[in-house]
Amino acid sequence: MEAPSNKNILVTGISGFTGKHLETYLTSKGFTVFGTVIDIPKKETHFSCDILNEDAILEVLEKVRPAYIINLAAISFVAENNKENIYKVNVFGALNLLNAVEKLDYVPQKIVMISSATVYGNIEGELFETFCPQPVNHYGNSKLVMENMVKTFFDRQNIIITRPFNYTGIHQEEKFLIPKIIEHYAKGLKKIALGNIDVYREFNDIGFVVETYTKLLTSEVKSEIVNICSGAAINIKKILKTMDELSGYTMEVEVNPAFIRKNEIVMLKGSAEKLSSFISFSNSKYSIENTLTKMYNHKILKN
Repeated sequence: MEAPSNKNILVTGISGFTGKHLETYLTSKGFTVFGTVIDIPKKETHFSCDILNEDAILEVLEKVRPAYIINLAAISFVAENNKENIYKVNVFGALNLLNAVEKLDYVPQKIVMISSATVYGNIEGELFETFCPQPVNHYGNSKLVMENMVKTFFDRQNIIITRPFNYTGIHQEEKFLIPKIIEHYAKGLKKIALGNIDVYREFNDIGFVVETYTKLLTSEVKSEIVNICSGAAINIKKILKTMDELSGYTMEVEVNPAFIRKNEIVMLKGSAEKLSSFISFSNSKYSIENTLTKMYNHKILKN
């Protein structure tokens, strides 16, 4: 059977940073959004479901009968201490989801499986999907293993694998770089400990990411791996300078050697060439200045 003719969408891991923004955006676009959470649901449209339990996933799928699925359920912090759990959730959780989908009596219109740009490892410069992945940590490696296993479903399911580069926004945890910087300025602190601030990285807006995911969902693209990136690398010094201007004072930066990775590369950004061949997008409305201003103002009001 064909997928149900509806706009039901299931987002696993919906209570996380990306999931919250994605739910808001998809709802504004007319989708009926359902989600899974690992803890007690706070909404009627959310279901408590451990992605390591295939039967539980199937139960949710049968209730929702989604036309679209986005898998956000993952261990997403590189420094996660439980290495075994990274592989369990990121690899076997993804496979449990697809195995459960296979038991449905229809094929969803699109499934987006979220990987990561960390699969590339420490490769200098602009990164293309054709590059040979060389992950250097368990998180990146777990995502690469997931990709390889998910590709075995390409001939039976309508799947896109995405490799998002760095992105940020309101509600991101303070263990990540940009929220950490924002928090220091919002509190009026005079000093911050950072790693190497002479590097260039992508810091895209969460709005750009959820808009891109949504366009890929409704596109004709399938059986592809694609970067989610703008191709714009930003120097961390520029971020600090922008925050100095927003806050009205200059932050003193203390470079902590413990925060500097061995053989850290200077420039890292993604090629958006393949993405732009699939969908139309513009990152101009998501400038770093706009992103930082939104995050800073939100934090000030919250404090």
